[in-house]
Amino acid sequence: MTNASILANRDARNRIILGTLGFGAIGGAIGLNIAILRNLQPIARHTLTMAANWSLTGLFFLTTREALLLEQHTSRRPTFSVAREHDQMFSSVLAGGLTGGILNFVARGNKKAFVSGALGFSVLAAGGQCLFTLANRKRQQIIVDRIMAENKSLQQEQESVLADESNSLVARLRRALSVDPITLLPEWFPLRRIPSDEYREILELRKEEIRFKLSRLRGIVDDMDRREQALLRKLTETKP
Repeated sequence: MTNASILANRDARNRIILGTLGFGAIGGAIGLNIAILRNLQPIARHTLTMAANWSLTGLFFLTTREALLLEQHTSRRPTFSVAREHDQMFSSVLAGGLTGGILNFVARGNKKAFVSGALGFSVLAAGGQCLFTLANRKRQQIIVDRIMAENKSLQQEQESVLADESNSLVARLRRALSVDPITLLPEWFPLRRIPSDEYREILELRKEEIRFKLSRLRGIVDDMDRREQALLRKLTETKP
């Protein structure tokens, strides 16, 4: 993983820059305090030297850490591209070990110094990563709690508005008009609403009654026609 690919990632680049500035600020504060306590002159030179050393250390550590994280992300499937906590811990410990080992080896010039520096910085990196993880979890929990509180407050406001609207005069009138007035009548009242099934049965009965009456009328008309024909025959027979 090259530095160019690391710097091409905006998030990684921002973490490296901000982290390096943070290391430099911590180193400058430590150098200033040491210069004051030990009365080292000039104070500004010792402060800037310590800040520069810490900045270089932080730059190497953060660049190595981001390179390891990017290597883990690119080697995974796209659905698992987000860095997990154990990936961050692994990258921080390994980057801390390399940084501490190289710095201690350059300072003392032997292999034992590399091992002791690697172990010491690995422990420091692991502790720092644990603190960062805990702080990040706490921040996420605060955000979740705040969103849940806002949603709960919004829900309560909506329920309050709905309750006020349901008790308003317009809502009462709407409910009163939506109720069937016939259903409000007592059971002994002769007027009632007929269900659809019962209404169809009544229509069928009426239809049968009309058919029966029509058949009777047809019979009466046929009978009258027969009488009329018989009367006409008698009149015809009685003519001279």
